[in-house]
Formats: sequence, C-alpha cells, structure tokens
Amino acid sequence: MPKLDVTHKISRIQERITQLERGDALEARDINALLTKEQQQQLKALWAEQQAIRNTHKTKDAAEADGLVWKTIRDVRLDIYKQAFAEIQNNLVEGITALADQSEINAAKVFMDAWVSAGKDNKDGWVQGNIALRRAGFSRLDKRNSRLNSKRDEEVRELEDALLQKLKD
Repeated sequence: MPKLDVTHKISRIQERITQLERGDALEARDINALLTKEQQQQLKALWAEQQAIRNTHKTKDAAEADGLVWKTIRDVRLDIYKQAFAEIQNNLVEGITALADQSEINAAKVFMDAWVSAGKDNKDGWVQGNIALRRAGFSRLDKRNSRLNSKRDEEVRELEDALLQKLKD
C-alpha cells in the first residue's frame, strides 16, 4: 500500500473524527493507521490511565467526585485524533513543500533517463526528455503545452506581458 501524504492524511483523519463523533465503530486496522508512533504510544498511555481509574473507581460518579475524568475508549481516541489533526494542520506547509520537492526530483529523474537514452540512440535529448515528462504527467521544461504554439501565439503573449507591465506602472 502506498505511503499516505499530507493531503491524504488530513482528509482521512477528518473522516475518522466524524465517525467517532457519530458513534460509529472504527475497524482495528484504521485506529493506528493514521497516527504516528508517538501518538500511538500516547493513545495506549491514556487508555491505560483510564483503565487504572476504572480499577480504583467503579463508577463514573465516584471518579468525578475525586476530580478524575472518566472517558470511554471512543473519547480517548477522539482526543488523540483531534490532536493529530491539529499537528498535521500546523505542519501542512512543510508537508506540501516536501511533496513539491519530491515531484520535482521525480520529474528530473524522468527527464535525465530520457536524455541519456536519447544520447545512446543519437536523438535530441531535449525533445526526448520533454516527451518523457509529458508521458509521466509532468509539464515540459520549456513550459510549452504542445507543439502548436506558433509565432503568433508568442507575439500575443509578449503583447499581453507588455500591457500588464504598463498597467502595473
């Protein structure tokens, strides 16, 4: 199964939170799948603490009378998932930057592989690299979308850029 990135984790943690708030049961494989090792350990520690409270205080009222908080496993999980959601939101920019960096690295690998194989076949490496990039779902390095960009298109773009520059000034 592929590793989940930041964008997947945010949506899936939100789903788990809404499931827990509705009172739905989570499958065993879904409980720890989205949590880090530290969060999993914290979940175990909080649940062990709750079990200790349950051993010393047989009812919720008795625990609350002593100033302790009586939580169900669902409440403990909900707290951990909310904490995980907050942490992911705080690290969202770094996560997306890492995704962009990884995508750039993958595009460079695709381009260079095509460049090297084009050199062996006595073909133009630049053209073969851009073809490989488009086939892999990346944009071309020369920023053209297709070969249909004519001289007129370039002149129109230059004119638009000049008009935008005048408006900015």
